[in-house]
Amino acid sequence: MKPGKPFLITIFPVLLLFLISFSLKSHDGILRLIQVQKNQSGLENVLKRLRLECLQEMSGSYLLRVDTRELLALRNRGIKLRTLGFFDRKKIYLVARITTSSDLNQVRNLLVVINLEGNDYLLIAENSSVVDMLPLSVRKRILPSTGLAFRGTVSIPEQFSWRQALDEILQQIADEVSTDNLRTYVTALQNFGTRYTLTANCLQAAQYIYDYFLSLGLEPEFQDFTYGGVISGRNVVAEIRGLTYPEQVVIICAHYDSTSDQRWTLAPGADDNASGTAAVMEAARILNTFSLDFTVRFIAFSAEEQGLIGSLSYVQTNLSPEEEIIGVVNLDMIAYADQMPEDLDVIGNSNSSWLVDRVVAMTATYGPAPGKKIINPSFVYSDHASFWDRGISAICAIEDADVPNPYYHRTTDTVDTLNFEFFQSSTRGGLVALADLGQLIKPGFPPTPRNFNLKTSTYASIFNYIRKVLLTWEAEPGVAGYNIYRSNYSHGNYQKLNSGLILEAEFADLLYSADVPYYYVVTSVDSLNRESNYSRQLLITTGIKFETVVNTLFLNSFGH
Repeated sequence: MKPGKPFLITIFPVLLLFLISFSLKSHDGILRLIQVQKNQSGLENVLKRLRLECLQEMSGSYLLRVDTRELLALRNRGIKLRTLGFFDRKKIYLVARITTSSDLNQVRNLLVVINLEGNDYLLIAENSSVVDMLPLSVRKRILPSTGLAFRGTVSIPEQFSWRQALDEILQQIADEVSTDNLRTYVTALQNFGTRYTLTANCLQAAQYIYDYFLSLGLEPEFQDFTYGGVISGRNVVAEIRGLTYPEQVVIICAHYDSTSDQRWTLAPGADDNASGTAAVMEAARILNTFSLDFTVRFIAFSAEEQGLIGSLSYVQTNLSPEEEIIGVVNLDMIAYADQMPEDLDVIGNSNSSWLVDRVVAMTATYGPAPGKKIINPSFVYSDHASFWDRGISAICAIEDADVPNPYYHRTTDTVDTLNFEFFQSSTRGGLVALADLGQLIKPGFPPTPRNFNLKTSTYASIFNYIRKVLLTWEAEPGVAGYNIYRSNYSHGNYQKLNSGLILEAEFADLLYSADVPYYYVVTSVDSLNRESNYSRQLLITTGIKFETVVNTLFLNSFGH
């Protein structure tokens, strides 16, 4: 054998990988939209390893944006997919729900239409002005300009549980909801004649909401936005800052814009969505007199009727890396009852299942109104969906997901068509859920432990490893001790780890290799055995499979 031959044998595989990588990278500028059906063996693991960009999860599929090498990687792994076309950043992409053949024919005359599943379609428009020409009965949302890298499916229990009991303070808060106030707010918003996003009336309505927050002693702000050079609008934002963990944020929101077949002059929008906006305003009035551990934020979005543009702008430009948004309660059409007793549909995706359970429970207990749990990632036609795009837990509370209100998007959507018994119940449910999530500070109870943190160290062997988690927090004077809770699920199903009270402000937990997350909270307990609110939640993911490491290294050689 010649001296140089071993070198060639060694270098050839590396050279081959380099050439393949270079060839694939030369096609990186070509992007495609593809649809991948769920329930394919190993699908979620493949999507997670490739960290593909998911623009929309549907009930039975994923809508992904991929380059050439990612498309080849999927096909090489045997993943069945449907190519929807090349992706053009100059065009507008929407997902829309179209339920009648007449609407479908009208939409097809305006833009490109591709059926995704059921009554949900992908729409491709040349510019944003076409979007506003769609039939009023077509519910729509503009897809985000960037999606999240696929992070895998969320394992959820059938039902989430948490420390819950009938609470006198929460009942007191619920009892403060005034139907007279709700009627006043809705009437005032209706009296602008129209709140169609592109009118001066809509801006005047924004000023009304701003002035209302200001009258409560809050410090509201406007957040202006534009889209496609055609659509412009203004969100209104106010907040009550948390005293213990202000970087932990809970949002209650609603869109205040309206539309109808006479949108430039007459779109009263009492149910859609002065009702949700009024509930947000009433929640701000009531909670403003209370102290909370976490920050609660009140947002009135505009341009929801144009495809969720106001909330899309908010999540793209106003999310702070220094904050963690715990959950979002979006109220959209909560005052019309086609029958009594009317239930409140509470809709979330898998990541928001814990929040759905909590809002349903609060609505049933303090509304009181029956809450209907719906997990449906395809229900993306209100502002909660903009937060789903960022992996944030969010729900939509709505009188009925299929919108049986005969006055929907009509000039007859007026305050006299609303059922104020149901309106009050749904407002109470949303308010109490917000107060519970924001953690009211209860007089006489021990303080919530501050500065909850963790650090880890790992002890490895050939076959396994143990990770030591050291939890620390700030010692609270006058308390008898502390409790540590752990769960495999976010914000629920906590199990107490200590048998007796922890006397020092630290706790060590040992975790064996497992491919599941762990969530921790700590509470303080006084001499009367009263327990504080939970601290902020901390997360640690343990267990890195060898197979995952190998695949990650392989993909890194291809630029991933």
